Amino acid sequence: MQTGGVTMSNTEKLQVQSLHDELEDCKAHNRALTVLAGEVSMVLEEMAKTDEARSICRVMGEDAGRRLGKGAKERFGAIAKVEEALDLLMYHTELLRGYGIEIDHIEGNTIYINVLNCFVRDILKDRKLTTTSPLCGITCGYIKGALNELTGKDVDVDIVYGDVGGVCREKIVIK
Repeated sequence: MQTGGVTMSNTEKLQVQSLHDELEDCKAHNRALTVLAGEVSMVLEEMAKTDEARSICRVMGEDAGRRLGKGAKERFGAIAKVEEALDLLMYHTELLRGYGIEIDHIEGNTIYINVLNCFVRDILKDRKLTTTSPLCGITCGYIKGALNELTGKDVDVDIVYGDVGGVCREKIVIK
């Protein structure tokens, strides 16, 4: 086998094939988890009222965010300013892996962020759901829990508007 003028040994060929197989397995697992998460969301909405389902997802996200924020605080120390903590979470840790977030602007005690990439939105697209799905509460809760833990401040995170095919805007309110 030749790639770009370089001949590969049999060992290298086996390593490449192994990586390719591993990638295909990851894609299959990712697809299965996407379907499962979408189905769980729809069942949750059917079993509980939409507001209750949203609360369950939000609490689930907050718990995960707090655990991850605690790890960041142990690694980097507490951070007083929420926007600095958000910056740290976005660019210097793997806490928000699967997310693409940017600060849009700040108005007083409110930080507006754009969520460019989000694993939840990928699930919504796949299952043909909208950003009114309770699953969106996971992202809000995740960011809230991480920031509360890392800064020691009480913040809340809410969706301003969402577009399953584009950018979602959220606001972080520092209380």
